[in-house]
Amino acid sequence: MTDGIGLIRDSSVLIEDGAIKQIGKIDGHAKGETIDARGCLVIPGFVDAHTHLVFAGSREHEFEMRNSGIKYEKIAKLGGGIFSTVMETRKASEDDLFNLGMKRLDNLMKSGTTTVEIKSGYGLSKNEEIKMLKVIKRLREHAAIDVVPTYLVHTIPPHMQARDYIDMVNEEIIPEVARGKLAAFCDIFCDKTAFTRKQSEIVLRRAREFNLKLKIHADELTNSGGATLAAELGCTSADHLIFTTRSGIKDMKRSGVIPVLLPGTSLFLKSKTKPRTHLFMKYRSPVAISSDYNPGTCMIYSMPVIMSLACILYGLTAEKAFEAATINSARALGIADRVGSLKPGGQADVVILNTDHFGKIPYQCAEPMVRMVIKKGKIIYGKNS
Repeated sequence: MTDGIGLIRDSSVLIEDGAIKQIGKIDGHAKGETIDARGCLVIPGFVDAHTHLVFAGSREHEFEMRNSGIKYEKIAKLGGGIFSTVMETRKASEDDLFNLGMKRLDNLMKSGTTTVEIKSGYGLSKNEEIKMLKVIKRLREHAAIDVVPTYLVHTIPPHMQARDYIDMVNEEIIPEVARGKLAAFCDIFCDKTAFTRKQSEIVLRRAREFNLKLKIHADELTNSGGATLAAELGCTSADHLIFTTRSGIKDMKRSGVIPVLLPGTSLFLKSKTKPRTHLFMKYRSPVAISSDYNPGTCMIYSMPVIMSLACILYGLTAEKAFEAATINSARALGIADRVGSLKPGGQADVVILNTDHFGKIPYQCAEPMVRMVIKKGKIIYGKNS
């Protein structure tokens, strides 16, 4: 075995009833189907712990505008940004959003992702947020991979005061989300363009009253204090963390908050400031990486590509990037007991790659290396040939 990821050579994985029964040398001849994966890398399915996958519309014109030097804030004032996606998503029917979501989930699956978190947040009203969460519920029921739903308090709607929207969130939306069992988590964007630390605390405490687990978008655009708030409230994860300080990193480590870094967004936004990855490593924080797949700031859904960007932009080693895209991302969703690793008793979420070393995943990320995807013991992509 290697240190860290526990690479085992010349071994087998025995799967029964959707779970891993044994790893290593399998005595005798196992009954059932045999998959010959000689020369391949057999890994746990990737876990993408942060996406905004349900949306309508497209913003490629903003991509061009940013590349010509126009700042995001100006694009928003010109009618672009998140509010353009909100308008398109509001116009779309549940069926439209469901069909778009299924196509995107199929793409994720074919790139090796077997568990994905999906946030709402493009509704910005009670009815529209509930609509999004109902779509995510349908996706969860019909998709071949696992879907973890999150209610995201994304930003302040136009022509509405922050306090009034927070009142609506706390008194109308969160109770309805809880009654309908439409989300496992509540997330909020704690930053200078959205909600203050105090406002975020009010919303997250209210969500906790309704037994929703907590996440937070923290310190993406400035040091908002979101990381420290995550530690104080016991959030499962804090995400982005571009401007998080040493003290915030230490606070999260002490409280068991999983840091989720999003290098695809740094690439799209050409961010000069990067998260202080060396401090996360110094304090042995179990760093996760995820795609942040969304229409405005990252249209990358492939976790191998995200691994590569984590290495290139953030300085993670291939081994740390692999851990970040599997077991640590599972920790960021509170489900590491069953996904994110290959272990006896764990869920049989297995990906077979046409490569012979985990270091080649980020190195050759543009090559179509996924040969087969197995979810809960069933082949959902690829053929046994």
